[in-house]
Amino acid sequence: MTSSREAFAVRAAGLGKRYRLDSGPRSATIYDRASRMVKIRRAPQPPKPDASVWALRDVSFELSPGEVLGLIGRNGSGKTTLLKILARTTVPTEGFAITYGRVAPLLNVGTGFHPDLSGRDNIKLSGAILGMTRREIAAAEDAIIDFAEIGQFLDTPVKHYSSGMYLRLAFSVSIHLAAEIMLIDEILAVGDTAFQVKCQQRIRQAVSSGRTVLFVSHSMPIVESLCDRVIVLDRGRMQFFGAPREGVQFYMRDIVSAAS
Repeated sequence: MTSSREAFAVRAAGLGKRYRLDSGPRSATIYDRASRMVKIRRAPQPPKPDASVWALRDVSFELSPGEVLGLIGRNGSGKTTLLKILARTTVPTEGFAITYGRVAPLLNVGTGFHPDLSGRDNIKLSGAILGMTRREIAAAEDAIIDFAEIGQFLDTPVKHYSSGMYLRLAFSVSIHLAAEIMLIDEILAVGDTAFQVKCQQRIRQAVSSGRTVLFVSHSMPIVESLCDRVIVLDRGRMQFFGAPREGVQFYMRDIVSAAS
């Protein structure tokens, strides 16, 4: 019998994430303290409405190793929240998610980079955060540098990089480090066309070697060309889970049209 580890790379069941909209309890004002001191009676206040919002609700799916899943939906539909839960940077309010293998999150450009460290030092830092050994990092370093095309700036603090340089290094680190699962948020829609094509080719190579990829994109051609399946999210809930072409058509017809 095939084990769960062999059968699935990612498993999510009933995932939900709720955020509070208020800022929590405030410090007492001088008026509040004075009122308590002289025991001023005030009329009872009606209860406040629930100041929270569900960013994600009742999301369930399973992915096999080597599968590419696209997450599409309008801004605020819960795509990034889902990736953050899988990356363990936030915890779900309800449900659970299991990832089988090491996870490389690229949720924001340069996530995990220290601005005062050089590009070379940030490669080592990112690898250490992922749990790689020094030998594993050293083995990948030359390939990372070549892909990022920032050779002459490698020993310069990344706070002095242009956004394009920062992006190239961040993606290169994520794609070359030894992780079974990659989480990518909008990175494929940033940068020039040549870099986008280069990224797509590198993702295809990673998938052919058995790595699992989940990525957020607003580029429907990229979704259709790269993905095995897609999830369409709207207001935190799954509206579609299936083939890329049908998913894109559903999104454009039912979600985008309804919002216009």
